[in-house]
Amino acid sequence: MKEKQVEQTIIDAAIKVFVDKGKDGARMQEIADLAGVNKMLLHYYFVDKDTLFLEVIRRVSSDLYENVIEKSIQEKKFKDFLSTFIDRHFDYLDTKKETFQFLLWELSRKHFDLHDLLRNMYGTNRENPYEILCDRINDAIRTKEIRKVDPKEFIMNLFSLDLFLFLSYPVIREIVPLNGEPLSIEIEQRKKEVFRLLWNDIKNEQDGK
Repeated sequence: MKEKQVEQTIIDAAIKVFVDKGKDGARMQEIADLAGVNKMLLHYYFVDKDTLFLEVIRRVSSDLYENVIEKSIQEKKFKDFLSTFIDRHFDYLDTKKETFQFLLWELSRKHFDLHDLLRNMYGTNRENPYEILCDRINDAIRTKEIRKVDPKEFIMNLFSLDLFLFLSYPVIREIVPLNGEPLSIEIEQRKKEVFRLLWNDIKNEQDGK
């Protein structure tokens, strides 16, 4: 295999092991075995578990950026941007449920500094996602597409509503009558409801839309 292919195979194996065992429980030998490489070659690419762990976090964060931020930022109107962001964010969280839970767990264990990681990632050729969202909100305020809002509070509402279903689903399914509907149907319904709640709260009433 070419070097890039070997590296990606190792990363894919590492994600599976880290998600399953956590950083503390993961073993380099297990990652090497799953990747189909010997341990010496694994250490050639990643000198130790900490280095490999941070690269996994970086790759996962980059994947999220490309699938959510870069796709939604192409929308010119804020309404379309918001709708696309919510749609893609939900889809990403749905397809990466285990990885998302792994990130939250490792963050709670303080195994990495997400702020520093993002700053290093976006400090060169990419904008910080928070700054992108703030800019889009402020631009929409200036063009009167939306009413004046606090960008920080809006972003907190956006992420809270997007993440809530995935964080609380084990509890929700016990207390809310879901009529046996699969999670995929609930996700599609929540996408629409989250957009409705947020857009109706911030849209410029003069537009009447």
